[in-house]
Amino acid sequence: YQALYRKYRPKDFSSVRGQEHIVKTLTNQIQADRIGHAYLFCGTRGTGKTTVAKIFAKAVNCENPGPNGPCGECAMCKAIEEQSSMNVVEIDAASNNRVDDIRQVIDEVQYSPAEGRFKVYIIDEVHMLSTAAFNALLKTIEEPPSHVVFILCTTDPQKVPETILSRCQRFDFHRISIESIVARLGAVCAEEGVEFEAEALDLIAHRAEGGMRNALTSLEQLIAYCGGKATLEGAQSLLGSLDNADLSEIVEAIGCRDAAACFNWVAQYVETGADLAQFVHDLAEHVRTLYLLSCLFYTS
Repeated sequence: YQALYRKYRPKDFSSVRGQEHIVKTLTNQIQADRIGHAYLFCGTRGTGKTTVAKIFAKAVNCENPGPNGPCGECAMCKAIEEQSSMNVVEIDAASNNRVDDIRQVIDEVQYSPAEGRFKVYIIDEVHMLSTAAFNALLKTIEEPPSHVVFILCTTDPQKVPETILSRCQRFDFHRISIESIVARLGAVCAEEGVEFEAEALDLIAHRAEGGMRNALTSLEQLIAYCGGKATLEGAQSLLGSLDNADLSEIVEAIGCRDAAACFNWVAQYVETGADLAQFVHDLAEHVRTLYLLSCLFYTS
């Protein structure tokens, strides 16, 4: 058994959602054979940084690359997909952040790949490297061997030294739109044979904060919670969401300046174990929606 976010991880560029600007640039570079030596992928969690890095690693080593990147059929693509290729090295900088870890990489890059064109080093959470490790990596990032490509992934680019940033092609990953997430969740449910309510997928997409991995993880949890289905009631219970009736009740109490009713409502809500931060977010969004509706009503 594989988690949904692993099972449905994109295999080529055509399956990547919400990052068209990045996909187009990388595809054009591959087709023009203008591969850079260092890339910096920035963005919030679950937006596809590591996934795109792996696809790019396959594409630059693929024997028959096409408009969607790797063919997925050649020996190199299969080896990289099965994580048996020595051409792609993934490093978790959160746990390998010492200068000795980077020196090992510097020693390895001098050797040409046994097969394929490029050795690709994917350093995840690169901002976690120590200052000494960044300094050790600097010279290699600036002038690596022609057969080496570095892909640095981070959620905090502001923590990466300017000396490193200036030597990388930077790509900023956008938060994935709610519409794209809902479409992907619907496709996954159809593939898995799961009955679902569209409102449930919409709620999951809103809560995912632009991250596809977050959304797929929540969907998987919801399917288990609902016994093989994805219902709105289950999503609201699992994610601690408030429906419009609950929100209308607290908004009415606020509008009437009924402090006792407000305190009683919040006390009951806290007793359910729900997240108050999420409540504030839902309430603010509800009030904003009411404001927009009132503006439309008065201008029409």
